[in-house]
Amino acid sequence: MLPLKLHKTLGYVISLLLPQLFLGWLLYNAFNSPEGNTFNFSGLATCWGILIVLFSGLIILEVTQKIKNWILPCAIILCYAVFLFWLYESNLFRGIPRIKSSSVNYEIIPLYLTIPAIFHAILDLIYKYFRPDGTLSSNLKNLGSAILVPFVMYIFVIAIIPIFGNRTIGYHGLEIFVTKITVCIAITAFLFFFLRFVLGNMVGKNLKAKHPFMVLLFGLIFPYVGLALNVNFELFGNFNYTLIYIAFAINVIGLTLLLMDSVLAKFIGFLCASFGIPIVLYFFVIFLPFVPLSFVALIVFGAGILMLTPIVLLLLQYQIMSKQLPLILKEYSKNKVIILSIACLLLLPVSYVGFCANHRDYLNELIAETHEFDASDTTYTDYDVKKIEYIFREMHKGNRRLSIENPEQRLPILSLFYDWYVFDNLQVSHQKTKEIQRLFLGQQTFPWSGYRPPERLNATVKYTYETEYVAKGDFYKTQLHLAITNMNSKGMREFRSEFALPKDVFISDYYLDIEGRRTFGILAEKKAANWIYEQITNQRRDPGILQYLYDDVISLKIFPFKKDETRTSGFTLYHRTPVNFSINHTPIAIDVEPLAQNVTELSPNTFYVPSNIKETLPKIEAPVTYYFLVDNTTIGEPFRAQFEEDFSQLSFDVKQQATILYVDADVNWGTKTNPKESGFNYRKAIAQIQYAHRDQRRVPYVVVYAPLANRFTGKYSSWETEKAFPYHNLIEHSHWKKKLPSTIELVEFSRNGQSSFLQNNDQPSLVSFDDTATLNPNFSGNPYLNALQLRLFHDLNDLNPTRKKDHWLRALRESFSQNILTHSTTYISLETKVQEERLLRKQEEIMNADYSEKAGLETRRMSEPYFWVLLFFFLMYVLRQQFLKQKLS
Repeated sequence: MLPLKLHKTLGYVISLLLPQLFLGWLLYNAFNSPEGNTFNFSGLATCWGILIVLFSGLIILEVTQKIKNWILPCAIILCYAVFLFWLYESNLFRGIPRIKSSSVNYEIIPLYLTIPAIFHAILDLIYKYFRPDGTLSSNLKNLGSAILVPFVMYIFVIAIIPIFGNRTIGYHGLEIFVTKITVCIAITAFLFFFLRFVLGNMVGKNLKAKHPFMVLLFGLIFPYVGLALNVNFELFGNFNYTLIYIAFAINVIGLTLLLMDSVLAKFIGFLCASFGIPIVLYFFVIFLPFVPLSFVALIVFGAGILMLTPIVLLLLQYQIMSKQLPLILKEYSKNKVIILSIACLLLLPVSYVGFCANHRDYLNELIAETHEFDASDTTYTDYDVKKIEYIFREMHKGNRRLSIENPEQRLPILSLFYDWYVFDNLQVSHQKTKEIQRLFLGQQTFPWSGYRPPERLNATVKYTYETEYVAKGDFYKTQLHLAITNMNSKGMREFRSEFALPKDVFISDYYLDIEGRRTFGILAEKKAANWIYEQITNQRRDPGILQYLYDDVISLKIFPFKKDETRTSGFTLYHRTPVNFSINHTPIAIDVEPLAQNVTELSPNTFYVPSNIKETLPKIEAPVTYYFLVDNTTIGEPFRAQFEEDFSQLSFDVKQQATILYVDADVNWGTKTNPKESGFNYRKAIAQIQYAHRDQRRVPYVVVYAPLANRFTGKYSSWETEKAFPYHNLIEHSHWKKKLPSTIELVEFSRNGQSSFLQNNDQPSLVSFDDTATLNPNFSGNPYLNALQLRLFHDLNDLNPTRKKDHWLRALRESFSQNILTHSTTYISLETKVQEERLLRKQEEIMNADYSEKAGLETRRMSEPYFWVLLFFFLMYVLRQQFLKQKLS
């Protein structure tokens, strides 16, 4: 007798106590958000703790046989009913931070983690006191009672409860209170009779091989009808996938073959049924928390039986397969049956993982194309628009805040795996989403809700500075102080300004004064810093951020400003000559005596050429190469026609020398394809041309035939792109005079028998005669020269990130060690230690990982793996039932 008691106790530990602990951990993590919110233990944690203590005590008392056998299961049913009633009346789930609640339906998780225990308790009561005899009449009575309960409840609610009128009890109307109590009682009664019906059929062997109609009814007809109804209602998710219909069909074929006399047919049927197990188990798990609601569905639209189908089908499948397996093993070897059945069992899960892996790789490719593409690779790719649309539909659905009132619109539970595997538990930023959609889907847009930047303020800027000479490095160190005043009549706005610095001027030691104290910025990994900045400004906290946007352009943002408030900030400049730039239209002039300027070899075959040295270099006439960028999208037809007309008027020699790039989402060098419904990848076409002329021995001359509205420029604007062509050699076709220059004036820099052509301007240049040049393994003690080398490394790899992958982490760490702002780092001032800790954790995640384009994405919380926990619970439940069956027999 004792082993049976221990077995029951173990079953309650698994179905009762472990889910309670898991539920507490889930909700704690839901409220303990990265922004520093902490879990409120005042209400839920008290109830949660009382339940654990109560159930643990009752389990011990039942093991020691000091209480009646009905006390524990009745306590579970009653306490869980009260607990769930209080939980959903408290509106607790609305307090979960939005960053935690997307993709995960926290309202339904308590049902997943309580319904198994309620099932267990009801089954326990049935086995102890209400064991069905399995006769056909008894089973029909139980089925009739299960169907009758909802109608009796409905009549009671409609006809009897209104008699109570508008009386109140506590904070609730008496009518509403009694209604909810009635519903709880009705649900329990419905489950009691329905489970007696199912168990009675198992005991009476009414669902065995003599009834193939039951297989067809519950294995195919009811699932197909349920799927068809769900297409219109989508109450539980989106199951409209061909593979699901095929899986149910193969499964029912397998169960039907198992009912035949031929052992070969049984063997084939067993394999087909093994293939169908995952889909049957999947629907059992996702419908488990909705089973109590099925009695309502019987009233509303008569489809409650469809919600109960997975339970019956799972039991039916288990019974048929377990009964037929011994017959199959008499004819076929055990190893053969096990290996083949496991292979069939894994077909659906492996197929889904492969589907997710394909989408993950494709998303990585899309992100790379908008940010980190390799300009040296000119192979044209025709992108799958339908796959892209599907990925982004899933992404945007995953951004919805799920609840019982706002249910899943995807595959329940599997969508969590999809998000985790495809998006690597990351969420593409708003800006990146728009970029990808514009490039690959043209003008298509999707609804999106998430981070919205604060409004930009109108400000005035005043400045002061102090300069000191650093003899050890032979450079100036200037501390610049900014006083920024909000000129708007409204507060909670953000100061944003962009300014440009020469390649040989560097920033260090950014600070922001917060509530009277000077807070020096943390030099952090750029993408981690931007992520935390968005999280903070979305909650109206107090950060400032300074970073490179592109090339020589730097962005300064400070948030928030109150009405008429003046805030102070600043940073340090390293330079060797006078510095002039503007912040928010305020000219900044730092006048110093220029230091001696000489060509400096930063590493083998890499040089720093100051602006005064460039003035002495010999001038040369560099030859010109002609390019035509032609819009090859569906909205670019007028521009293609104009190009063909203009091109026909050029001389034969120019036509022979010119290269035509047909551009849609990718760049096709010289081959015209069918127009695509996509954006015009302006940025990649320009980058490929720049890469082709990286030695600067020839100058590209580019004429563009494309509408401005359709151009994808990535992180650059059209104006910024044109700045990369300082000889007015990137022009619109409407401004083109149909004349092409043959040469453009440059200056020639030579060292060690090699030459490079530089722009003929008053700006310094960084030169490399080695395409494979990387960071010097031994940085000098001169921070200024080290900063020059870090900048040269960025310039060398800006168009070709393939080499950057091997050295980006070292460049990041050198930026930290030198305390110099680079294109991969950001200065950010934060208000609290919680913010700093979160930033450093995010930065550590990125730095400890391999180089990945996904480092540019925003994080979100990990999708909780409750599917695997539920699967474990279910397997333990099946094992327990098998054990009881053997004991009873």
